Amino acid sequence: MRESFSASSLLILAAFLVVSLCWIPAVNGFVESAPLQTGPYVDEVIFKVIPYDSERLLALQAGEIELDTSLSWYYLMLDEDPDIDTYTTPRNSYTNLIINCAKYPLNISGFRRAFAFAYNKTRVLDEWAHGPGIEHDSLLPRPNAFCIEDQFDWHYYSFLPEIGNQILDDLNFTIDTETGYRVAPDGSPFSVTIEYTACSCEKSGGHAKIGVDALHSLGINASMKVANFEEYIPRLDHHGDYDMIIRGRGFDENDVQWLGYEFGSEFSDEPYLNPSNFANDSYDIWLEQLLHGTSYEAVCEAATEMQKILHYNVPELVLFERTDTQVYRTDVFTGHIEDISNNISGPWTVRKIHRLDGTFGGTVTIAISMDPDSFNFYMTSSDSSKVILEELWPSLYDYGPDMNPIPDLVENMLIETHSDNHVVPDGHTRFTLDILQNATWSDGAPLTAEDVVFTFVYAIESGSFGNPIESSFSDLSAVYAPTPYRVVLEFSTESYWNFNDFAFEYIIPIHIFNNTGGIGYEGWNIWNPIFESEDPHVTCGPFVFSDFEEGNYYKIERNPLFHYAASYENTTTTTSLNPTTSNTNQTTLPQIPFSLTIASAVGGFSSIIILYCGVQILQKRRSLTNT
Repeated sequence: MRESFSASSLLILAAFLVVSLCWIPAVNGFVESAPLQTGPYVDEVIFKVIPYDSERLLALQAGEIELDTSLSWYYLMLDEDPDIDTYTTPRNSYTNLIINCAKYPLNISGFRRAFAFAYNKTRVLDEWAHGPGIEHDSLLPRPNAFCIEDQFDWHYYSFLPEIGNQILDDLNFTIDTETGYRVAPDGSPFSVTIEYTACSCEKSGGHAKIGVDALHSLGINASMKVANFEEYIPRLDHHGDYDMIIRGRGFDENDVQWLGYEFGSEFSDEPYLNPSNFANDSYDIWLEQLLHGTSYEAVCEAATEMQKILHYNVPELVLFERTDTQVYRTDVFTGHIEDISNNISGPWTVRKIHRLDGTFGGTVTIAISMDPDSFNFYMTSSDSSKVILEELWPSLYDYGPDMNPIPDLVENMLIETHSDNHVVPDGHTRFTLDILQNATWSDGAPLTAEDVVFTFVYAIESGSFGNPIESSFSDLSAVYAPTPYRVVLEFSTESYWNFNDFAFEYIIPIHIFNNTGGIGYEGWNIWNPIFESEDPHVTCGPFVFSDFEEGNYYKIERNPLFHYAASYENTTTTTSLNPTTSNTNQTTLPQIPFSLTIASAVGGFSSIIILYCGVQILQKRRSLTNT
């Protein structure tokens, strides 16, 4: 059942974004009444390369750095220092145990549930976590906005074999008096083998040992063995033979479409999908709504019900979720933002941090563990590069501290399907975005809708020369700019998740990257700004890059042209949001008018400006099969 996108439900996502936009940090002085986007309040940030933990510890104690981007193993040593604080957050990942739901009698959900009650997660944390962590059940980690961990009616945290044994008794898993082990309901003997990765024998072996102990407590014959990673991954990918395997799963965003592909019955025999071979009719009822629902409310409802079904049926068992801790000084600066994805040293802290007395200025020094490998965001995978790049580049939306979207360049947004506007082709989703009119590139050129359109054109066209970002836009069928500050993106599917496909991509300047005299489509992987002084580097973030000494430091300075720049005037009472060139010095947040109507303009194409000699049709059909 494909859900139509009615005007009455017009964007729970919109309300979601407004709520995120109105998130205000509880800090003092002139910052406390400012929107989250407003800033920065310091003159410069220096990212200092300090490779060793012991050196970062000494630098923090001496006041040579304010923050450390690394996860701190040494935080317990600093408990008594009044000028140093810590922030701990659950990691957006977990260690899990996959159960083969196609293999008898593991295909009986009651068997898997009995095992979950007997598995001692508290013991995992006490003996084998090798670091701080928390018990967890949901297959979505706690940082995910859709996680319902605290809504479950029961948990599998503690060692409760008495419940498990009762479940097995009720299912007629009887005890063989000769072996002392249970047999399956059909009377056949069976055993369970838990496999774990050879490269992490001590830790994963401990997790497997607790699993074997759990099965023994239920009267089940069980053993454990080391598995070669390169051998067992193909078995999982192609639905080969196994009983239980310990793995891990990590995330970097809120997208939960994977719940459909990882556990939907129709994917139980598809290569690379549904490794647990889980098949459940009740679960499948929610697949369409999860993957093709067009509102946050619809997707959230589906994700909630699917988590409950998975919790009851246990195709996978989360063993524990790691927590991360960072340390930071509090004697000079305040305004640190707790960020569940980027921790305390993330971009929102850099945006909001300010002197204790509430005045502008100062230098914040942040430790990074190694040099950035590149400032070409199409190429780098370095964390050190990432923490600097996110201070330099704009996007339509940012991830907020709670992982929900917050507008960056966008002022208004309208989302339509055919049921809302007959001009939109049936089965398509159209996003119409009004962008801020005061965004300015660091060379003084205005950032317009032309840049936004070109960003996605560049992603598609450079894909012909190997840019992997092209695959993110397989459903993008058109992108164009009807006016200098309005962008329309149209997707060939109806889905809430189309928003994630474009919202967080860095926007690039057309006058720098164009294919006729600029970097060009072929140059996507050759462009090496900063390290190659001749390569252009024009940005539009809260900071601009100013200086570096390889192996020592990388310095960025406050961007006076930033579209959310804080005002230096009257700093005790006023900040400047600057959402447009005609709307400045605001102390309240703009409300996004989602009643924006553009159907007549876009539909007729009679009095509008179309870039690139017409609508840019970008769809390049391709198979999304794994290779």
